[in-house]
Amino acid sequence: MPLVASPLHCPLRETELNAVLRPWAKLNPEGGVLALVPAAEQAQVGVLQQVCRQLRLPLAGAVFPALVTEAGERRDGVMLVRLAQMPPIRLFTGMDLPEAADQVVTQVAAWLDALPPGGAEPVLFSIFDACLGNLYALLRQLGRGLDDRVVYAGANAGQETFQPLDCVFDGDILAGNALLTMLLPSTSRPSVEHGFSLPVRIMRATRTEANRILTLDDRPAFDVYREALVEDYGQELSVDSFYGHSVHFPLAILAGDSLVQVRIPVVLDAAGGLTCVGEVPEGSIIVIIRAPEVGESDCIDRIADHLGVSQDTLLTFYCAGRRLHLGPDGTRRELADLCRQTGSAHLAGALSLGEISTDGRGAPAFHNAALLCLRVRDQDQP
Repeated sequence: MPLVASPLHCPLRETELNAVLRPWAKLNPEGGVLALVPAAEQAQVGVLQQVCRQLRLPLAGAVFPALVTEAGERRDGVMLVRLAQMPPIRLFTGMDLPEAADQVVTQVAAWLDALPPGGAEPVLFSIFDACLGNLYALLRQLGRGLDDRVVYAGANAGQETFQPLDCVFDGDILAGNALLTMLLPSTSRPSVEHGFSLPVRIMRATRTEANRILTLDDRPAFDVYREALVEDYGQELSVDSFYGHSVHFPLAILAGDSLVQVRIPVVLDAAGGLTCVGEVPEGSIIVIIRAPEVGESDCIDRIADHLGVSQDTLLTFYCAGRRLHLGPDGTRRELADLCRQTGSAHLAGALSLGEISTDGRGAPAFHNAALLCLRVRDQDQP
């Protein structure tokens, strides 16, 4: 059965929320709401929770840097993805604790065991707090515990500064270090792409600590990065200009069985280490890539080929790093191209701080600078 939804943008005020949710809830007794909230409105999440509790309407959601629509981005209100039938969904807190992954595996396995046998793998859609320091380890544990029983997709929530923020919620709780996970039908068909091409120069991450690269080919990571930008791309780089270049020339982890996993360096330390968004395993094969401009990559082509053409809404998560590279105008052009090639009349989503896909072995893989889309069937209801 497809995921049937009625998404709309609404001011985050009690009167307006009641006006759009109360009549809809009466017509959809098994329904619920997936809410996407921009960081500027995080303090108003409690208003949404109160309204949904009063209506006895199941609620789950997360806080992101901004919302995404077919017209571009918004930093006000809330995107209400009103689901005609609320899927299995749960908020997990304390995801930085050792036993956290086991709890998620146990819950998801129970959901899977309750499904009729013989169907296609459902989609395990997850929203993580971007500030979780153990995200890579959590994904590995989920992959081992669930094997290939699901298709993985997801996005990271939080604010663009990567400062801690309570950013994942249900009807009662708003928390950091948290995970929201839901089991969606196989017909959701997630597509995750970035459209980056690979250069010839390769190197190895010889010393890493979680998401910090200390050395590349046994030399300080920044020295190697700076040399490669000069020699391969003709870009002069200094300590002061580092961040202005890194979003346009990110790193990528090569894996033969997965979409290349992009890592955007965001911090340069005094020892020449590079801290990235997302962990970098020690020994990884690394390349430095140039982020393409709008129209230079096959990202949108590949998403359209995967999803097919339909007027139904796309639930869309667009990496904040990709938006920073392309700028507001480039992002609007790419989103317009996404609508044109997929036939979708509407986009409902958010700027994300990392995206999750399924690799060639059926395991979860983490990306930066990607675009994640899931198709929902539009519901013609108030």
